[in-house]
Amino acid sequence: MLERYLQAARKVLRIRIDVQGLEVVPPQGRFLLVCNHTHDSDPAILMSVLQGRQLAFISKREVSGYFLVGKIMHKLMCQPINRENDREALKTILKCIQILEEDKTSIAVFPEGYIHDDRKLHHFRPGVFKIATKTKVPIVVCTLRGTHEALPLALKLKSSQVEVRLLKVIYPEEYENLTTVELSERIYELMAADLGPELVADQ
Repeated sequence: MLERYLQAARKVLRIRIDVQGLEVVPPQGRFLLVCNHTHDSDPAILMSVLQGRQLAFISKREVSGYFLVGKIMHKLMCQPINRENDREALKTILKCIQILEEDKTSIAVFPEGYIHDDRKLHHFRPGVFKIATKTKVPIVVCTLRGTHEALPLALKLKSSQVEVRLLKVIYPEEYENLTTVELSERIYELMAADLGPELVADQ
């Protein structure tokens, strides 16, 4: 049912999604999806692309209070995170680990933690990668372009194009000897190389 609503919303908003690399996503089993973050609509775009795959997002805790959206996120087992309190954030990460261990759904994260005003890629908070190192699931690395432009263009009755690139799957044997910081840096470099210098913040 949700997928039908997402498809209808895409038509109403005149969003065309160009997907590359969908074949790399593991056909079975749970995984951790890692993506850059440029707009609140990013989860909806990713769910639309990965139809038929259960996917729960770590989202800012304010989303749980949004009308209707909050209920949908709860039903999908999305986990709110307090980005200003490390202890509370750790509880969310531990909950996601539990969800994967119990084989309930795959997990999606935006490791930048925030949507930045420049819409560029910023360095990651490595703590979210504990979800992978503790559960030993494959990590699907993804980039998004154009989501922040879709709504403004739709209000002008213009169509927009969003690009979703599924770059690589990093399997547990590839990261088993890496720290969360090293794993974070490796994934950041993959995403930065794909996005290009014009979409990566100078840091």
